[in-house]
Amino acid sequence: MEKSVFVNFAKRTFLFRINIFLLVLFFSFISLYADAHLDSLYDAIEKHHGLPGIEAKLQIAFELRKTDLDEVDRLCGQAYENAKQLEETNLQARALYYKGLAYYYHDMADTALKYLHAAKELYKKDQNNIQLAKVLCMIGSNYLGVTGDQSKAITYYNEALSYARKTEDHKTMAMIYSQLSNIFRMNGSYREAIEFIYKSKEHYEAISFHEGIAWVSYSIGRIYSTMSLYEEARREYLQGLEQYRMLPETVGSLTGIAICLDELGLTMLELGEPEKAREYNLEAQKIYKNINSEFGMSNALKYLARLEYSYRNYDDAIQYLDRSLSIKKQINDVLGFPGVYELYGKILMDHKKYQAAIDSLNVGLGYAEQNSQRNRMINLNKKLAEIYAQLGEFDKAYEYRSTQMAINDSISQAKSTRALTQLEALYELEIKENKILELEREKRINEINLEREITVRNLLLIILAMAIVFAFFFMKLFASNRQTNEILKKNEKELRELNATKDKFTSIIAHDLKSPFNSILGFSNLLQRYSEQKDFEKTREFSHHIQEVSMQTYKLLENLLDWSRSQTGKIQFKPKAVDMRILIKNALDSVSPDAKNKNIDFIKDIDTIAVMIDEKMMHTVLQNLFSNAIKYSHPGGKVHISAKEEKNAVILKIKDEGVGMDNDTLDKLFHIDKTVSTPGTEGEKGTGLGLILSKEFIQKHRGKIFAESIKNEGSCFTVVLPL
Repeated sequence: MEKSVFVNFAKRTFLFRINIFLLVLFFSFISLYADAHLDSLYDAIEKHHGLPGIEAKLQIAFELRKTDLDEVDRLCGQAYENAKQLEETNLQARALYYKGLAYYYHDMADTALKYLHAAKELYKKDQNNIQLAKVLCMIGSNYLGVTGDQSKAITYYNEALSYARKTEDHKTMAMIYSQLSNIFRMNGSYREAIEFIYKSKEHYEAISFHEGIAWVSYSIGRIYSTMSLYEEARREYLQGLEQYRMLPETVGSLTGIAICLDELGLTMLELGEPEKAREYNLEAQKIYKNINSEFGMSNALKYLARLEYSYRNYDDAIQYLDRSLSIKKQINDVLGFPGVYELYGKILMDHKKYQAAIDSLNVGLGYAEQNSQRNRMINLNKKLAEIYAQLGEFDKAYEYRSTQMAINDSISQAKSTRALTQLEALYELEIKENKILELEREKRINEINLEREITVRNLLLIILAMAIVFAFFFMKLFASNRQTNEILKKNEKELRELNATKDKFTSIIAHDLKSPFNSILGFSNLLQRYSEQKDFEKTREFSHHIQEVSMQTYKLLENLLDWSRSQTGKIQFKPKAVDMRILIKNALDSVSPDAKNKNIDFIKDIDTIAVMIDEKMMHTVLQNLFSNAIKYSHPGGKVHISAKEEKNAVILKIKDEGVGMDNDTLDKLFHIDKTVSTPGTEGEKGTGLGLILSKEFIQKHRGKIFAESIKNEGSCFTVVLPL
């Protein structure tokens, strides 16, 4: 056994060394490539003047924004003056923007903001909305990440969003939603934090930006960690880690891997697996060292200190904390200070060095208050209350505990800060802004025209297919009539039903399909006329009518096709065990838009019952019955659904509180030669075909379906399926 362990350890050591070797090779190659690229740009500056020379200077400045502040400052200054002589406002703005980025990455917030604001004004003057959104986003990030001013950050994020929406800049919108989600998380508003991070994911997915999608998984994990949902957090971190590892190896993707490993380490520590936590932490440190990330290394050391603290290795924990704090002070990571001082306080408290612990916790609390890190403020106040309670100074303990509870209350109310109020306003205005922007986009007219053409084409194809089906069905009936003339004479009832079927088909083709198709053609003509006049309100109105009529016609065609296949024996009966709850849920999901339009509430009383059914057939039956209940219910009404096991059978009831039926109408239900269809409570149309099809499908299951109704009180449809 010892030999096996040694062999496994040797294998892991060998693989680790190989990985490090490959990383060194990779970064060496990147470095050589970057140097060659920069040399070519410097050559361009020497050879070209005017716009090409300015462009080369700006490209070099952007490449060096994180590493060489002096060179960026020099090149951007020259580019700005050159662009000013040529009256190129856009290039002047870029020079100022890149200067601002460089000062931001070198933690000089005041200078960075000066240049970013200057770039913003020039971009506004030049009406460059694409770059304006990016600059405003960067200003917001400066206030959030460097100065900790959430209120100002939200103000600029809000303005950046409005420009990003106009230009459909999905990447910038995704970045902003991600930052807003982080603000919600820090303020304890977890529902909104989750909602905003998923908005970020939608925009990243719209442009297939996989690094952003991986970042979203990591961010969701952070939210779960803050909520102490560690199993859920681990799942998201692992997903983010896998996504980052699938990306090409760049500094960005490797940083993503490292931060996921960091958080996985903390999560495993909370889940009681410290050795796994140490493994993740060491892997993250190696990556930070290779990519020269001081910020990442400072966090990894802080997390390692927490790990040693959990083992009560206080000296090691203090050593790692000292190294972490030293780096954080060098890079001015103000958001990271509270966590370091909190851990100092815990260690000093365990050593009963209470005054030193109080001093450390108060320093951390000061930074947390400055940065509006409300969850940190709660933890620090809680620790201070515990220390003063141990010292017997209960007045001060009560004071800190009261502050902790007050912050908790403010989080639960989610209305205590100006920042949260701004976030709520942003949250409520989003839908209105989207509607306004839709009307401003002229290309929407072209999309509507395209949708109209596709709808008309699809309807023509469907009608052609139905005509073929009808012709085939009619020919089959005619051939059957010739071959079985004597049998049909003895079965007059069957003949009447077949004739009624043919008449029903003819009626549907001649009227129920023709009528909506005429409506579509009419509205299409109107849509074309008003789109040429750029009357957006009318084009939206007629598009809505076309969509409504098309959906109604499509539902009719679905029933008609199912019925024709049933009549011709084309539908195969394939029963399998299905949970009634899942079956009913799926059918309700398919009719939920109609229910929402009429504000219909479904009240369910469904037992867990497994029944052998053809899932597709029963989905069609339930969809028709639920649609019927919605159709004849008054707006705001209720539909009761129950499913119970009784005497080796499932009894399913769908009861509405709508218009109901008289006895004459009840007698005509489920008969092809007597079908009647009355409009719904809001004028919805139908053919009665859905109930006939439902009856045939129920009979294939050896079941029964029947209806009970009282005029003006509602109807109840009962389905009995044998178990």
